[in-house]
Amino acid sequence: MRVIIIGAGLAGLTCAKVLNTNGHEVSVYEASDGVGGRVRTDEADGFLLDRGFQVFFTAYPAAKRHLDYGRLDLRAFDPGAAIHRGRRTDVLSDPLRDPASAVPGLLTDVASFADKLNTLRLSAKLGAKGLPVDSVTQMEIEAEVLAEQYLLEAGFSERILDNFFRPFYGGIFLDRTLATSARVLAFTFSMLTRGETTVPTLGMQRIPEQLASHLPEGSVHLSSRVEELLAKGERVSAVRVNGAEVEADAVVVATESPSAAKLAGKPTPEGAVGEVCVYYELSGRADGKKVGLGAGDGVFFNNASEMTAVSDAYAPTGRKLLSAVHIGQLDGLSDNEIYRRGITELSDWYPDADFRPLAVYRLPFCQFAQPPGTHRRTPGNATDEPGLYLAGEYTEDASINGAMLSGEKAAKAVMA
Repeated sequence: MRVIIIGAGLAGLTCAKVLNTNGHEVSVYEASDGVGGRVRTDEADGFLLDRGFQVFFTAYPAAKRHLDYGRLDLRAFDPGAAIHRGRRTDVLSDPLRDPASAVPGLLTDVASFADKLNTLRLSAKLGAKGLPVDSVTQMEIEAEVLAEQYLLEAGFSERILDNFFRPFYGGIFLDRTLATSARVLAFTFSMLTRGETTVPTLGMQRIPEQLASHLPEGSVHLSSRVEELLAKGERVSAVRVNGAEVEADAVVVATESPSAAKLAGKPTPEGAVGEVCVYYELSGRADGKKVGLGAGDGVFFNNASEMTAVSDAYAPTGRKLLSAVHIGQLDGLSDNEIYRRGITELSDWYPDADFRPLAVYRLPFCQFAQPPGTHRRTPGNATDEPGLYLAGEYTEDASINGAMLSGEKAAKAVMA
């Protein structure tokens, strides 16, 4: 069987890998100049700049099935976070996984003693080994509610929500209001409890590159935009790419949600969340291997990470790289204004450091929005048109695991 896959992101590449492993001929068409979709890494003057702050959870079930972690040479962040309130910094961490932070974590006032006990209880509950956690939809929670409501009903105080959960999960959901489905929070919390938070030594793009390495040479076509799906009778049987018609037995649309809806003519989840990711060369000290969080209202940056503390390959020898994230868009600010406002805030967080601007990434679409009930309404991989299939995180959940799981399921649907 010959299958055309439109899009060389994680979903499309996983789909192609599964089909190729099962003996089918695959052709992947990608409009951009490289594989990875939104998981890309640029090199600039010896610095490795991921296109947006991204991390990889080693506990992701789909990733375990398709990636060789040893080849990725994963480097781990330290558990917990450094919480910044102006010039004050506190550390909050799991004392069982990060003993060095146990005493500072007990002394900090960013959370009550009851909050710290509730964190341990939630870790035990969501990290239970027998719990099925292949996807967000498998998370068994009491009700389909907002993440905020789920945490309050679990006994957490407004204090820890404001100081930790809003900025920490704001960096994952790209929404500090905790208006995302509690299922996503529960799944993410489970992944954090079961494994490590990492990046590949040479940047996030090494993940899609490894998936692509399983495919025959010449099967991935870059700078090749699919303009149209073509049908014979009721069956989708070809595509028009760069003006030429290419036939296939099946076509998998594996682009991001908005372009998939336009190309395939099928409804996909609406709404989007984005970020502005700012890179600086760092001189001095930041938070080391812990993620830094901006607590409270009115912060410019939600989170910041000293990438070279995790993997020194992210910068030339002897130099340091800092990544900082603003949630939402800053259309009214120039890059220079963003750099300046960022440095003003970061100088409070890291008073002994200096910052040299490197790059600004404005990313209006990083994920589809995931309010309560979203995951019960996501489209399936098979469509009502014979020969046409969908693969993308929007069929599962907005995560690396969701994208890869969707690609896996799309391949199985094609083969069925």
